[in-house]
Amino acid sequence: MNDLTISPSGVDMDDLLSDWEWAMPEPLRPVLLTAMGDVFAQGESGAVYFIDMVEGMIKSVADDGPSFQSLLSDTKFVTDHMFPSRIIQLRNAGKLLAPNHVYSHAQPLVLGGNDDTDNVEVTDVSVHVGIHGQIHRQVKDLPDGASIDSIKIE
Repeated sequence: MNDLTISPSGVDMDDLLSDWEWAMPEPLRPVLLTAMGDVFAQGESGAVYFIDMVEGMIKSVADDGPSFQSLLSDTKFVTDHMFPSRIIQLRNAGKLLAPNHVYSHAQPLVLGGNDDTDNVEVTDVSVHVGIHGQIHRQVKDLPDGASIDSIKIE
């Protein structure tokens, strides 16, 4: 599991999801950061959600913390949400994570980027999560295939 996640040490967990508030079903606090840049967060209700940076969606995955802990032992769940084979591929390509960094598409897929190794870079987790939240907020109401003239990143 250590190869599939990053340590939250040094990450401002109180601010990490501030650019995702527009999509939250309830106030959320990060509980697990994946090496691929996605976030598992727990709501005030106790429910645990998966914040998918590529899709720009927040999905409920467990009703409570113990249920979520149980899912982390499920090979299919881990494969579907943490992409171990992709992490191995990136490491074999020489892309190694520094502390507080995740794998991130240099050109986000939602903006036409390719999902290949050459389009993946190592990025600070706070920058990665923030930029993806801002991009997805701005494109959420556009139809598939719409032309995007500009994106504003703050």
